[in-house]
Amino acid sequence: MLHSPYRRLLSRSLHVAGPAAFALAAIAHAQDATPAATTSTQDAKPAISTRQSRAADDAYLAGARQLAHNDPVAAEQSFGHALALDPGKQEYALSLAVAKQHHVTALIQQAAKARLLGHDEEANKLFAEANKLDPDNAIVTQHLNQGALADATPGLTTANDAIAKLAGPIHLSPTLPTHSFHSRGDVQQVFREVYSAFGIKPTFDSSITNQSIRFDLDDADFATATRVLLYMTHTFATPLNPDSALIAKDTQENRDRLVPQIEETFYLPGLASEQLNELSNVAKNIFDLKQVAVQASGNRIVMRGNEEAMKLVNATFADLIDSTAEILLEVHIYEVDKTHLVNIGSQLPNSASVFSIAAEAQSLVTANQSLINQAVSSGVLVLNGTPLENLIKEAAFVVLSGASGVSQFSNLLGVFGNGLTFAGLALGGTASFNLLLNSSEVHSIDDVQMRLSDNQPGNFRSGTRYPIVTSTYSSGVSSSLSSALSGVSVNGTSAAALLAQLTGAQSATVPQVQYEDLGLTLKATPTALKSGQVHVKIDMKIEALGGASLNNIPVLNNRTLTSDVTIPADGTVLLASEVSRSEQHAIQGIPGLNEIPGFQGTEKSAETDTAELLITLTPRIIRMRSSMVASRRLVANVSPVEQ
Repeated sequence: MLHSPYRRLLSRSLHVAGPAAFALAAIAHAQDATPAATTSTQDAKPAISTRQSRAADDAYLAGARQLAHNDPVAAEQSFGHALALDPGKQEYALSLAVAKQHHVTALIQQAAKARLLGHDEEANKLFAEANKLDPDNAIVTQHLNQGALADATPGLTTANDAIAKLAGPIHLSPTLPTHSFHSRGDVQQVFREVYSAFGIKPTFDSSITNQSIRFDLDDADFATATRVLLYMTHTFATPLNPDSALIAKDTQENRDRLVPQIEETFYLPGLASEQLNELSNVAKNIFDLKQVAVQASGNRIVMRGNEEAMKLVNATFADLIDSTAEILLEVHIYEVDKTHLVNIGSQLPNSASVFSIAAEAQSLVTANQSLINQAVSSGVLVLNGTPLENLIKEAAFVVLSGASGVSQFSNLLGVFGNGLTFAGLALGGTASFNLLLNSSEVHSIDDVQMRLSDNQPGNFRSGTRYPIVTSTYSSGVSSSLSSALSGVSVNGTSAAALLAQLTGAQSATVPQVQYEDLGLTLKATPTALKSGQVHVKIDMKIEALGGASLNNIPVLNNRTLTSDVTIPADGTVLLASEVSRSEQHAIQGIPGLNEIPGFQGTEKSAETDTAELLITLTPRIIRMRSSMVASRRLVANVSPVEQ
């Protein structure tokens, strides 16, 4: 027994441990209630030192605290250490068993949680560890029977194995590969001879009637021999156990009465309730299953039927569920437009003219006579020379005042002659010097992501709807009607005028508008292949307004891509690449002067336009096809058969 200080400490520790503490307290209470007759047994225990006994008590108390803090692994180690120090203490062994059971329970709970989250490998490892700690645990044994430890423990059946069944249907086990038959007699006698040859004992239903048949078959296996014999006698066989079978007349009543029913739960994650109902209707109407229940909350369908029907349902549902993958399409469109313009050189006047100064001056003065009169009266302009000199002064005043409308005086280069031959030389245009560099670069990136189901077409639009007037028509009062009413008046008022007032204007122009989708239009249909690749049908159009118009209808620029491509999942494929480049060079100058050394290319301009387009596609499978269609098969509603 523990000393009183340890007993009080143990009581305080057990007070907060919950169910585990209750178990330890029961152990301590059982020890206190042990009759005195057991003293002799305890005296026979191996003797240990006082120091070793105290160390064992300390380890035992440490284990109790650890179990109270929900740490069964550490508690198991502490209790094991206490038992190793003092093997004679029964409560140490019992406490170790309690801690081990808590450890096993914690492992089972963690494994069940991992399986619900879809982490089957982690769950199998946890179940294997629990089985190693307690092979006789009923909960672990249940998971063992369900195949949960298949991946972690050798020799166990895997959960994905189609043969693994929990209380599944019975299959006959013939002992010979082939056998030859040459039999004649009644039905039961021939059946006994054929089935007994393969080590199977036949049992006959009351519906079997006595009739004579002849059965000849050479080197036939069990499946072939029984199939031929059942077809000849219009009967069917139901396995009772691996080495016995029941033979009955092949009628619907007998099949409903004798054929075992198999129950399966079909797990269909990600399907809506409407889709679950459609699948249940397929099972009822096509496979003639009478017992089908839809559980929309758990995304599953529970069915009962014979084994052959369940095989067909599994195959059909597997094909239907095989097309429920989800694919994310990533389309990247890169466009780079570059413009480079260089204009270097000088532009000289390209024409010259000779004009009569007197005639041009006279026309200039005549056109601005009022301005000149105001200048003379105000004393700004003084005319005291010869008529020609005064004319020149007046013309010069008009030019300097900015009121001149004659370009010859503005571009006057010089004069020559005298009198009637007094003339001027004027240049056509002005001289300029150009030094220009204009460079622009535009980067455009479109990143489109579309999440689609397998074989589901998807459309993506990015842009604007631009109205284009394709035609117009006029409506209102026609001119012929107005002319017909021209001579008619109502109360002295013209009928045509009254009609125009009632209907407004005589005609109204109504446009016919067609909307065009400017921007990006993407249509894609992905298909996830079993090889891990994705087949994509893509139809893409990029449309924009052009810089010109035809009959006031704008010209549209568009790029169209239509393609079928197969791409590895998470791989990137180049769908299209376009590079357009245009160059324009121009030289302006004076003929002859440009040919003189040093004057070549009086003005040169060069413009380069480059446009690059790159389109890539990356498919990503974000949800694979479901490989879990049905649960394990369970035999249900098997009618008892008397052999």
